[in-house]
Amino acid sequence: MWVLEKFGRQVPDLNRYPFLSKSYLDPQQHLKPKHNINNQPKWDQAWEWYDEYKKGAIPFLEYRIQIREKELEEDENKFFLYKQEIEYYEIWKKSENKTKWNKIDKPSKTTHKLIKYYEENITKQKAEIAKLKKELESMIAKEIQTQQEKKPDLTLENENLRLKKEILEMELKLKETNKQR
Repeated sequence: MWVLEKFGRQVPDLNRYPFLSKSYLDPQQHLKPKHNINNQPKWDQAWEWYDEYKKGAIPFLEYRIQIREKELEEDENKFFLYKQEIEYYEIWKKSENKTKWNKIDKPSKTTHKLIKYYEENITKQKAEIAKLKKELESMIAKEIQTQQEKKPDLTLENENLRLKKEILEMELKLKETNKQR
């Protein structure tokens, strides 16, 4: 986070900060100006996270859940496409109308490995989202509880103020009656 605070909203480059070439921030020389176009979206994403973090714990958790759900949706779409590719190949393999025009290539080993990866990854992501949601619910419950603890104090203070107001009104009435006598 100190990196973001130090260098601001633009990706730091070596022309402006030459000492970064020897730091762990730039082990592969990615901070050269020609790489900034590629690095800016990542830097912007880091700033989005940082801004949400600064807003507080609950908005930050909501933001993290939103990001994780978007990643999960993308992974599920990719998983579905790879699975569909294999299904189409199986259907084509069983069909009798095989011509060179409608030939479907056999899915590679990489496709099978990606399917296994996405199967495992999707379950992990769902578990992580569930964990984050539980954490968010507990934080919201704590927040509500602290607000309820503060409310009785406010009602007591309001009651005290109301009583003081009544006392002052009674004193004013007494003074007025005394003046009239």
